[in-house]
Amino acid sequence: MRLGIISDIHSNAEALDSVLKDMSNIDEFICLGDIVGYGADPNYCVRKIRELKARCIAGNHDFGTVGKIDLNYFNDAAREAILWTSQQLEETDFKYLINLPEKLNILEDNDNLGAVHGSPRKPIWEYILDGITAHIIFSQYDFKIYFVGHSHIAGYFSCDKNTGRINYTFLNRGGNIAIEENKRYIINCGSVGQPRDGNPQASYGIYDLNRQRVIINRVPYPFSLTQKKIIKAGLPEVLAERLSLGR
Repeated sequence: MRLGIISDIHSNAEALDSVLKDMSNIDEFICLGDIVGYGADPNYCVRKIRELKARCIAGNHDFGTVGKIDLNYFNDAAREAILWTSQQLEETDFKYLINLPEKLNILEDNDNLGAVHGSPRKPIWEYILDGITAHIIFSQYDFKIYFVGHSHIAGYFSCDKNTGRINYTFLNRGGNIAIEENKRYIINCGSVGQPRDGNPQASYGIYDLNRQRVIINRVPYPFSLTQKKIIKAGLPEVLAERLSLGR
């Protein structure tokens, strides 16, 4: 079984289409939230996820757009984009976002494989960016693999079951993760629509359950077209500028 892992699309139709075109032989799609926000194509992206019948969880921008999060938690550019997005969403897409769960088990009735936007203890907001935070998560929760998004940075933490040692591997150029029996993992497959790891190419993952391997791939997309759409929509220019930098 091959699972397509996508996250942080952020209303970027060009990146999403490029990623889906690049993916092959996917049995099921898992979306880790933030379908909307920042970009100019929210309805298109929500509908695409619905058409894929992806198992999807909520991100902070999704919940901000539908009024489930106080917008004062967002910076000015993000808040402006959320307000714009909330005015663009059609009713069916609004209802889809407001009903998204905060966590899911990738395999039903199995806590070993989980997915969440932020972290298991704070599903919507917490970033897992350092070894200290990763250690807390590994210590407080019993799992084999947790897929997370939110940071827009591709990479993974591993924890040795015998020694408790935690390592981090940065994968902003893509790479393969061989899932070892004596280790546990927190894996971020990066952002489809707004990478922030120094590589502007769209990022996604494939989890091959049979081979016990996670592959993170990077895909070029016409971000200049996405930038033009953002400017034309009257959204903050910084949201367009950062796409070419991967920051």
